[in-house]
Amino acid sequence: MKLTNLLFLLAMMAIGISISCEPAIPEFPDEAMEAYRPIYANSQQLTISKESGRDINLAGKIFVYGNVLLVNEVNQGIHVFDNTDPKKPINLFFISIPGNTDMSFDDGLLYANNMSDLVTIKVSLDDFEVTQRFEGLFLDDNEYKYPPGHDVYFSCINPERGRVIGWEKDIIQSPDCYKR
Repeated sequence: MKLTNLLFLLAMMAIGISISCEPAIPEFPDEAMEAYRPIYANSQQLTISKESGRDINLAGKIFVYGNVLLVNEVNQGIHVFDNTDPKKPINLFFISIPGNTDMSFDDGLLYANNMSDLVTIKVSLDDFEVTQRFEGLFLDDNEYKYPPGHDVYFSCINPERGRVIGWEKDIIQSPDCYKR
């Protein structure tokens, strides 16, 4: 047998042995340590509501539809103005949409994100109506099943607490899950 064939055979055996070895799962510590905690959103945190008109602090997109002027307030919701006189728009009310960062308007419907959901809203000068909700549309399910990184401890997900919308590092007493 040639030396190159022998070296090739030994290399293949070494690779086979290393692939078949499972890395050991570490023991779960009984003390507090740095680990990841899931961030939950429950239905109450996703509630869309009508509030009285207020000042704009951090404006985002602006849309005009007929006599309705819509101004996005980043992470807060959408201001609704009567734009009958464009020189003097009247601040009518505010649609509180938690986690709202973007909006679009088409065919008389407002499309806005409500954290990880997409909602469609019919808006008039008097009121608004949420017509449809697409839950978790902006979530990559795999992205939120586990915290970021490898070889990390974390608190296991409890579905009864709501939907996981992110992860945060924290000091956690006896984390109960681990990700390789």
